[in-house]
Amino acid sequence: MKSMLPMRLLAALALSVLLTACGGGGGGGGAGSTTAPSTLAQPSLAYPIPAGLWAAPTAAVPATGNYVYLQSDAGDFVGAGQTYLYTGADTLMTMTNIGLALNVDLQGNENWNGRFLLPSGAGTLQAGYFKDLVRESSTAAAVGGIDWHGNGHGCNTISGWVVIDNITLSGGVLTALDLRFEQHCEGAATALHGQIHWTRANADSTQAQGPSSIPSSLWKATAVTLPSSGNYLYLESSQGDHVGGGRSYLYMSNNAVFTMTSSGAHLEVNIAGDQTWYGDFQGMMSQSQLSVGYYPGLQRYPFHNPVLGGLDWGRSCNQLHGWFVVDKIAYSGTTLTSIDLRFEQYCDASTAPLRGQLHWDAGNTSTAAGPQSPPTGLWAPAASFVPPAGNYVYLVSDPGDSIGSGTTQLLTPDNATLDVVTNLTAALRINVGGWTGDFAAMNSLSQLQPGYYGGLQRYVARNVLKGGMEWSGNFRGCNTLTGWFVVDKVTYTQAELTAIDLRFEQHCEGAAPALHGVIHWVKP
Repeated sequence: MKSMLPMRLLAALALSVLLTACGGGGGGGGAGSTTAPSTLAQPSLAYPIPAGLWAAPTAAVPATGNYVYLQSDAGDFVGAGQTYLYTGADTLMTMTNIGLALNVDLQGNENWNGRFLLPSGAGTLQAGYFKDLVRESSTAAAVGGIDWHGNGHGCNTISGWVVIDNITLSGGVLTALDLRFEQHCEGAATALHGQIHWTRANADSTQAQGPSSIPSSLWKATAVTLPSSGNYLYLESSQGDHVGGGRSYLYMSNNAVFTMTSSGAHLEVNIAGDQTWYGDFQGMMSQSQLSVGYYPGLQRYPFHNPVLGGLDWGRSCNQLHGWFVVDKIAYSGTTLTSIDLRFEQYCDASTAPLRGQLHWDAGNTSTAAGPQSPPTGLWAPAASFVPPAGNYVYLVSDPGDSIGSGTTQLLTPDNATLDVVTNLTAALRINVGGWTGDFAAMNSLSQLQPGYYGGLQRYVARNVLKGGMEWSGNFRGCNTLTGWFVVDKVTYTQAELTAIDLRFEQHCEGAAPALHGVIHWVKP
């Protein structure tokens, strides 16, 4: 038979165990003494973390704040053998979870995405070591998955492991994460390693809050290149810069239309002059409006780092880097009313900068003046030309002119139909003998006025502050042209054109040979 302990003895033994566990009684615990409470042991991990696994060097990561650290072995395709460190001050970090999956999205100077899927046996997101992972996909649910990719680099097949050192969920939503991983691409021995420290509470605390102070060493246009008053844009392109073509440009209110479109911390600039330019200036994502200061380290808008902001002038670069400075700025509520801005950009791999300086005030409403007095020496028909009676068009083409082919033509109602559009605003269109002529004044006029209209471009691509012109037809026309026209006489009757004497000169594709013409027309 088994011996039985008396019930009194069993009770005494139980009491002794309870006192020991609570730190009371026995073992030198005399009157007035205190004993430190014992530390409760952490529960053992269902997936224990082995010692010796890769971890980022302590000196390589910040002591505080969120970060992602990547260390790529030489020969690793995804990380290209480089080391990367991203913090909340330079990168937008988005961490999400669903089921057993964690998703990491980085938008900064480089863009990365990481997916980590725990094996189905884990049952829930938890700390631990998860090995023998494959490329994360719907077929990886049983064994778990991993996939870190970005910047155009990714793997077809992957093997690796993930360690979750710490994870906190609140109501099922991720609020803190410490994670390490190792990924081998296409069965290679070389690896990409990564370490993530992130808490939702710190997600915005280190984000750049606004531009920095303006360094005095930054480029600024010399005073002699700028007008003393009025709106202006000055562009200075270095040799080798393909956006500006190595030239300098100056646009003012009398030769270009300035359009500013401001929304939040984004400014779009549209300059329509002899050339048309578009510029985008994007502030930091933390800003509700642009403010005075220096915006450095920028990439091409709209593919920029959202934490730092972006830049793009000319919209003809695949990639760029540069900066812009807001020297002065004013708003009325959310409406931009004035700005002084400078910028510098390098396009693609070029070391030749394009620089610009803008001054704009919404209160400056100056426009181009009307036509000038005709300069002396402008082309006119030879003295031997005898004008016919009635309406006519007389064309004289230099040898080498591609439109008129070096010929002279006199078109009258006897050999051609003259059709004139009489109800255009400050413009003339004439169709005659297979030709079409368009002549438009500056947009400040409601009717054509006598005078000289110079520095003109092709009618459909004209600078509206100067006007435009184009003579084409009979299967011939210019892609680009320069020229002038003179209105010697003009009559309107109740806003309808009723008579005009006009002469013109047109150079096609920048060639020296010209097409000249005279139009004499009176409404029948």
